[in-house]
Amino acid sequence: MNNFKTLFHFESEIFSLIEIKRLLPNETEKSKLYFWLLFDKAVLKLQKLVFVSMSSDGELEFRVFENLRLSFDKQKALLVSNNIEFQLKAVPTDVNLTGNLQLAIGEFMDKMC
Repeated sequence: MNNFKTLFHFESEIFSLIEIKRLLPNETEKSKLYFWLLFDKAVLKLQKLVFVSMSSDGELEFRVFENLRLSFDKQKALLVSNNIEFQLKAVPTDVNLTGNLQLAIGEFMDKMC
């Protein structure tokens, strides 16, 4: 059983981008509960993104991380890094994660304990 819930999930041929919430009933500190994770499919490497801010304009959601910007809606996302744009497709949060992504998140969660 997962000890996290998927809040947002986006995919491209290169990356998986996912926001998770750890399921810790006694924890209230957001920095210990919520994580944006970027998975590089080529090298099977998971990177925790450093969250800076979030906003919305009614149609799009925006997230700013150190060195990355993200805009998204229910169908797609645009990830911008060093002025390079990556298009990602939204994945329903109830869809099972791929084996490599699931394994990487499991290893990340093990290190959090």
